[in-house]
Amino acid sequence: MMDSRVAPPQVNYDNVLPLAIESRSNRREFLPVNGQSFSNSTGATICRIDVNADSMLDATHSYLECDIRNDAAADTDFLSLNNFTPSWIQRLRIESGGVVIEDINEYSRLYAMLSLCQCPQDYLKNNYANLGLYSEPPSALLNTAAAGSEQLPSSGAISAFIDDGGGNDTGAQNVTLSAADLTYTPTARTTLSGIQTDQVGGVPATHVAPTDAALAAGGVHAKTKIFRGQSKRMCIPLVSGWLNMDKYIPLIMMNAGFTIELTLCDANRIGMTTPESNAAPNAAPIDSLWSVLNVKYVAHLIDLDRSFYDRLRMVMDASGGVLQLAGQTYRHYSGILGNAANQYTISLPARVKSVKSIFGTFLNSTQVGSNTCYDSSVFQKAHIESFRFEIGSVRYPQTDIDCNGYDKQAQREAELDKAFGKIGDYQHQKAYSLKHTANNEGIRNGRSPTGSCLSAFFVGYDFEAFNRVMLEQGIDTSSRSLPINVIINKGASGAGVEHRADFYVLCDAIFFINLDGTASVSV
Repeated sequence: MMDSRVAPPQVNYDNVLPLAIESRSNRREFLPVNGQSFSNSTGATICRIDVNADSMLDATHSYLECDIRNDAAADTDFLSLNNFTPSWIQRLRIESGGVVIEDINEYSRLYAMLSLCQCPQDYLKNNYANLGLYSEPPSALLNTAAAGSEQLPSSGAISAFIDDGGGNDTGAQNVTLSAADLTYTPTARTTLSGIQTDQVGGVPATHVAPTDAALAAGGVHAKTKIFRGQSKRMCIPLVSGWLNMDKYIPLIMMNAGFTIELTLCDANRIGMTTPESNAAPNAAPIDSLWSVLNVKYVAHLIDLDRSFYDRLRMVMDASGGVLQLAGQTYRHYSGILGNAANQYTISLPARVKSVKSIFGTFLNSTQVGSNTCYDSSVFQKAHIESFRFEIGSVRYPQTDIDCNGYDKQAQREAELDKAFGKIGDYQHQKAYSLKHTANNEGIRNGRSPTGSCLSAFFVGYDFEAFNRVMLEQGIDTSSRSLPINVIINKGASGAGVEHRADFYVLCDAIFFINLDGTASVSV
């Protein structure tokens, strides 16, 4: 018998990396074709960017760059943006030659949900802060000695309580906000007047009142808010099926390239504008005025040898004149949970060939588009006790998923893990913890410790059969026109409050680039 033993890779010197074909990388900026300034006040609410070149596009190394300018009337009106997301983008559309390739509504809300469910806290605090998608307060909350500075108080934390559903700082479960916590941008008064805790007992010890001088200190706002007439730069890695494929996009094979169309959100959905001064340190929020400037798509292009493009055309010829690329896209649907304890059915009319997962979240209806609070990055529990999905006549799962009670969220979180990847997947770490899932309807406005606390409650379910190893292995609702419904049981404690539900259906998308330069999609 022949000896089948082999040498380990460390001493196998025949196993060398292959030589690459000749290539060059290039950074190129694509500007909007319909203007340079976009704002709700001017009516220019749609930004269109044409992307076309005789190259290959590495979309995973490309990003959208822009400046957000505060156009408020007074110098004391400070603009705070929704965190964890490019909140100014209401809708993302991608088209090529008049054909819509991808269309995602409520884009900023989806972006925040994906960020909080798949990125660890440190990544959001560091990378998102660098990209302009997160505003980290100068400190956890400053004590008297450190007022106006950037030093942590001796305790390093402040104490708050999970609100009772009406925004009040009551309830039995204690919440600690520290420098390690993700928070919504607080006002200067909240930043300077936190309730410090006793390090041993963990109970509120002292309340530090801010001085006028401390409130006037520009350092409190400089890193977290946008002054009137000034701007904040964002660099946004766009999330979509077309722009997140592993393979390069062959722009050289497309006659018209593709167009990125961005629709602006309503004026107040970008965040909050709060007047803050010595005379009125806790003034009521006002309507936001802002503009998006200097928009550009910064593309990472790859130029290859001309002979490679000739061989690629031969491959397309041999496969029927079509080049096939695969990705995953989202379809958005919304519904209403009424103001009574009841069972609610929300229809998700997605007719697609492969439903892979469905995700959802909720928000008090009165807080959508309000100038008094954040909304795009706030995800509430809405007094939900259990839920399930129904596709056709089949229940998923057969028994409802329980999420009733602060200490009964394990099953919901396990199903959510499966929907994003697999249980125990260390590559998908959450940025939130159990204390962040308890908010039912309380506002998040940064005007108190509780109002600055992250609110992150999500539901999800995985419909895949082979765990992301094949295309179109989810549930086909297109061939037989199967209806998709989510059945939600709302508890009695939620009576009197109406919630809006946002659900996103994740499905397979196959993109086709034809030999004549046109593009199409099959979802």
